[in-house]
Amino acid sequence: MITIAPAVDADTLRLRHEFLSQPTLALTVPQIARLLSIRAEHAAGMAALLEDEGWLRRSADGKYRRTEPAFS
Repeated sequence: MITIAPAVDADTLRLRHEFLSQPTLALTVPQIARLLSIRAEHAAGMAALLEDEGWLRRSADGKYRRTEPAFS
């Protein structure tokens, strides 16, 4: 069976990869924008999306970190 899924943004995949390859990585929105060479607005949207998905969490200092995976 073939299912149709929403398109995945290549920049979002790149950001996920950065957090997967560096588990202790903590970045602000401007740092994400510089790292991926994208506009700050796009970086903010990606970070917010990943936070909404529960994949990233934002700390009080504005840095995004990967959420610890839950193992059962």
